[in-house]
Amino acid sequence: MKNIASVKQSEIEEKWYLVDARGQRIGRLASIVAELLQGKNNPLVRSYHIPMVKVVVINATKLDFTEKRGITKFYKSYSGFPGGLRFINLKDLSKEIPERPIENAIKGMLPRTKRGDEMMANLKIYSTETHPHVAQNPEVVDIKSIKL
Repeated sequence: MKNIASVKQSEIEEKWYLVDARGQRIGRLASIVAELLQGKNNPLVRSYHIPMVKVVVINATKLDFTEKRGITKFYKSYSGFPGGLRFINLKDLSKEIPERPIENAIKGMLPRTKRGDEMMANLKIYSTETHPHVAQNPEVVDIKSIKL
């Protein structure tokens, strides 16, 4: 059996990725972003490491979903008070808060632990093309060329 040298947390470099959501389906986009956030594309990252990956998603308003999905997919929220259960469909939610459907889809694909919360903190979603992370020189990820 071959021994592999262990990599320390301090030796993992921080990496920024830029993902364009224009014309993408929400599930495919979310699965690719979740893999990036977990560091699955870096062979040095182990399960006990915190991946030093930040992902910026732009054009959240131009996300693509079928008309049937927009009407039948519901999100619920509960205020904690009697009668405080509210439902909103995907079409209306994407008009009100365009970042929320992507955020919910990615959060559902990450671990439900403190580590998953740290990964969600490394996700930045913007509804337009402009974002304040230009100085970090994010690497552009072409979703259409990735095969799962």
